[in-house]
Amino acid sequence: MPDTGWRQLLLQRIGTGIDRLAKSRPRGYLLTATIFALAGYGWLLMFPWLVLAGVAGVYDALTGRPAIAWLQLLIWTAVAAGSALVCYRTARFRPALPAGIVLERSRVPALFSLVGELCRHYRGPAIDRVVITGAFELEILKTPCRALPVWSANTLVIGLPLIQSLSAVQFRCVLARRLGQFSKRYNLLLNWLNQLRRIWPQYADATASAARPGFQPVRWFFSVFAPLYDQVSLPAARLDELAADSYAMEVCGGEEVLDAITTETVCRFYLEEKYWPVYRRVSATVRQAMPKPHAGMVSVLRAGLQGERAGQWLKQAMDGEPRHDDPMPSLARRVENIGYLKTCMDGLAAVPAADVYLGAAAGKLDPAPVDVSSREISRESECHPFKPGFRNFTALLTRLSRRHYAHNDAPGGDNHLQIPSRS
Repeated sequence: MPDTGWRQLLLQRIGTGIDRLAKSRPRGYLLTATIFALAGYGWLLMFPWLVLAGVAGVYDALTGRPAIAWLQLLIWTAVAAGSALVCYRTARFRPALPAGIVLERSRVPALFSLVGELCRHYRGPAIDRVVITGAFELEILKTPCRALPVWSANTLVIGLPLIQSLSAVQFRCVLARRLGQFSKRYNLLLNWLNQLRRIWPQYADATASAARPGFQPVRWFFSVFAPLYDQVSLPAARLDELAADSYAMEVCGGEEVLDAITTETVCRFYLEEKYWPVYRRVSATVRQAMPKPHAGMVSVLRAGLQGERAGQWLKQAMDGEPRHDDPMPSLARRVENIGYLKTCMDGLAAVPAADVYLGAAAGKLDPAPVDVSSREISRESECHPFKPGFRNFTALLTRLSRRHYAHNDAPGGDNHLQIPSRS
């Protein structure tokens, strides 16, 4: 379902109604979201049931009457054959694993040691792969191993900009909240509803199976159902993210969790509101192959989040509300949820977590640039050599960021380029 026109407006109105239901009748909302979630399973299970019904109908047409009911025989034969083909294609369906630079334990033992330590504490989840991408993200993506999303391969996706922006303690906190969130010890229903937000689109994006007859009914259904489910499950996803902040407090102190979620949110907010618009202006002006955006991202973040500027960006982040399609609650709500009234930020740490947990491998990683506002699974990395003028570009980007800082941060100021997003 496209993200433009009347369809997007319809999804926003459905989301508004669902949000009101979640606030006024929480139990009724959870029941509604659960029914929607089960509808996806029901569609996948409908075709095996139609095969059995078709076989029974064929048998009845052949033996249930004195004469063969040819019309009934033809109808049930078509139903059984078509459903069998869909079942065959669905059984062979294997979504692509999240792309990125796959890390090996021998290259980054410190990172794997941290992941193993936290997994043992939370008694799960089992992490099958660890990949680095060019987006500002830290997610656990589940890829179904069978036709039904019951057994999945877990991929820990770490954005290189995120691990470069946070300190070692801050990164440990945000990693703990994500692993605790998927540990399935508590809050099982909300986490299950949240997980399906990233699973159902995989059936809709099955472009490899699109050309083969038989999988189209599944793909077409989920191309409509997945965006609708995103809106229905959004309040549950936000509650699950609030619970994740509480999980982090099992292994980190309250002040550490507060500092981690504050720094992560402000850095993400700064990139969306400042870095990406300036990068687009520069790339549109230069009109030539640009260096990878994450290469100069940390230096721009450090320059833009120093002293009073950090406080001003923090205030904007605290006053801001999430987008209509963003499962992450507002920073103010997250701070209140873990028992604090206010927060502060002193800038970025001198030693980033990338130096601690990636070591020498951090400088060799070259993930493909991914728009920070994109909610898609990261694509395969490609190699784009840096241009000789890379340092000049970074300095220009920093100067432009500072030059437009006061103008863009003024109340009501919003003259940066809009970043397209997809729900």
